[in-house]
Amino acid sequence: MRRSLESLKILGFVLLALLWLAIASPSALAINAQPERSVLTLELLQERLNNPVNSDGVAAIDLQHSIVDLRPENAEFRDRFYRLLQTALNQSGNPLGLNLSHSLIKGDFNGRNLGVRVPLLEESIQSVFDPEEVEKLKSKAAHLSLNLKSQEPSSMSLPKLTVLRGRLTFEETEFQGETDFRNIFFLKGVDGRNATFKQSSDWSDCRFNLLSNFAGAVFQDSGDFQRIYFIADAQFKKADFHGLATFQDSQFRVGNFNRIRFRGTADFKNTVWEKNADFGESWWQDRAGFGKSRFDTSVSFKRARFEGPVDFRDARFSETVNLREASIQGLTDFSDTGFGKGVMLNVSNLMFDSKSAQIMGDPGIIGRVLAVPTLRGNENLLRNLVQNFREQEQIVDANHIEYLRAKLKLNSLWGQIFGVNINTASIPRLVRLGFTREQAETLAEVRTEHPFRELMEILQLDGFDLATYIKVHDRAIADAKERPIGEASTSWWNWLLTATHLKAIAERVLTGLHWLQLEILLLLTGYGTNFPLVFGVGIVAIAYFGLLFWLVDRVRRRIPYPILPTLSETAWMLGSYGLFTAIGLVEIFSASGLAALTLLCLALFLLPIPGFLLWTIYRRGRYHNLLKVSYLTEDASLRQLRLMIGRLPTMPRYPMFRERYLPILWDRRWNWLNYYDFSLNNFLKFGFNDLRMRDEFMPALVTTLVWYQWSLGALYLILLFWTLSRTIPGLNLLIYLK
Repeated sequence: MRRSLESLKILGFVLLALLWLAIASPSALAINAQPERSVLTLELLQERLNNPVNSDGVAAIDLQHSIVDLRPENAEFRDRFYRLLQTALNQSGNPLGLNLSHSLIKGDFNGRNLGVRVPLLEESIQSVFDPEEVEKLKSKAAHLSLNLKSQEPSSMSLPKLTVLRGRLTFEETEFQGETDFRNIFFLKGVDGRNATFKQSSDWSDCRFNLLSNFAGAVFQDSGDFQRIYFIADAQFKKADFHGLATFQDSQFRVGNFNRIRFRGTADFKNTVWEKNADFGESWWQDRAGFGKSRFDTSVSFKRARFEGPVDFRDARFSETVNLREASIQGLTDFSDTGFGKGVMLNVSNLMFDSKSAQIMGDPGIIGRVLAVPTLRGNENLLRNLVQNFREQEQIVDANHIEYLRAKLKLNSLWGQIFGVNINTASIPRLVRLGFTREQAETLAEVRTEHPFRELMEILQLDGFDLATYIKVHDRAIADAKERPIGEASTSWWNWLLTATHLKAIAERVLTGLHWLQLEILLLLTGYGTNFPLVFGVGIVAIAYFGLLFWLVDRVRRRIPYPILPTLSETAWMLGSYGLFTAIGLVEIFSASGLAALTLLCLALFLLPIPGFLLWTIYRRGRYHNLLKVSYLTEDASLRQLRLMIGRLPTMPRYPMFRERYLPILWDRRWNWLNYYDFSLNNFLKFGFNDLRMRDEFMPALVTTLVWYQWSLGALYLILLFWTLSRTIPGLNLLIYLK
């Protein structure tokens, strides 16, 4: 009994569902189905003209779903069609719009026959249009040169303009012939969404006072939009140009070309963009030209795909250019391009292969403006950019990219040392980091299945906004390689190291050492890309040690009898030290953007150890033999400019050398130069004479000071040659190898 009742209930539900479908389906079909197109006749046209319809509060002539035959064999209808429409559309006081949506236009369509054709004479315009329309025509944005008074007996010789007073709508309309909309002022704008133009379409010299919407339009032949003034927004989202698309010499207020497709050449030369230009996810299958264009605000090519050459020569950018996740497969030329102060090319995650593509630009400029925010995901890109500039022998730009890569690596190491990994941090720690309790629980739940690879992935989660990302981005990292303690380890030893945090501490110490090494290279050499900086550092170090050696050698004691330099020698030494140091500091400050940190890093090498040795020497005093003889000896057999790469700072013990090496002369006025020469020998292994320490009765602390400078000099030479090999083309051919 129960089973039969259940069967009846199920049968009843099925019957009700079928009945509902039978009732709802016709109405649904009626709603979704489009009316069939009907042939437009003169009688039907006259009826539509006499009965305009209101659409969004605007009166318009409704010619939707019509088949309009404007072919030459139907010339009589064509002539009357234009004449009747022109009369109706331009009635004084109440201009009508024209709606051709979902229609089929056979033959050529001449939009100029729909408007009022007037000479560019102010008195003529005021006599035809109402004050509001006259104000729009005379506005500065219209860029019309109106004559105040005709100089000719007739105004026939004056340039003329066609004005369409109402809004033109042709949504999903198909134009089978050529379309001619040249030199028209659209006072109420154009709506041509998803329209299809089978043949060429000419919109040159037009002015759009309101929104011009060509979203989704298909231009199967050429589209000519030259010398157009888009006074309002220009909407070309998802449009498709099969042939040549020309926007040369046009001016845009806001241009939306998102997801547009150019199958042929796209020419945007000498265009002006007053506000944002959006070319996100656009597809350029042939040549693209933006030469001599001006972008007053930001321009976005995010996820754009360039399969052919792209020309930005002599363009001007006032704000950041977004090429994030774009794809460049041909030549992109930024030669003679002007970039405003602080303007960068954001090429984060750019798909670029130096073997098949190329980025060109002015040497020393293009490398500075390329920028990526993080190293993760951009390693191959930066490597390809370096190779790209090296192949063009733009070593300065290649070095800029190398420097950028090193800085990003430094930031990454800093994050690994002090950053909180959102993949492993506990919920309370995430809360202390800046997340809410709900956000921390969401992170803990999501990371168990899909660990975060980048911190920006949190923006894809519900409840996370840009403000949250900005609050934590400088203290949080996303490292998918690090595992929580509770996960299984390969051995008990690894588990013990992880559980006691010894492994994490050791990894952070090693990472810290790597960070310190990279920081030193960046501050002292610009990561091998800044020879003036290296040169300045060397001058400061050589002058400093020259002063120390002079102080140690000449200022021995005051009591019981003084062993001190003369006043003249002291003045020459201190004056020359100040001069050399000033030269080095000028080089450092002019070459480094972080000169204060560079000097601090240099001071860590020059002050602590030499200062301690010097303090110890004078605290203990000196009481050895040959106290009145200089610690330095010179090869007295000859004087010549020498390169002494393998020379050590101590005089050999072989007796024959004692006949050649004699103490330097303290009583000469130029004696102070010997200490700079010795410092130069010891630091750069290069000098004007072979100066060495004597091997008898030498204080150990003085020897330690000399050998300390010699060790720093060996390291400095490595950095110097490394920098030279990266900054002088041809010095090291290995850098050109792939």
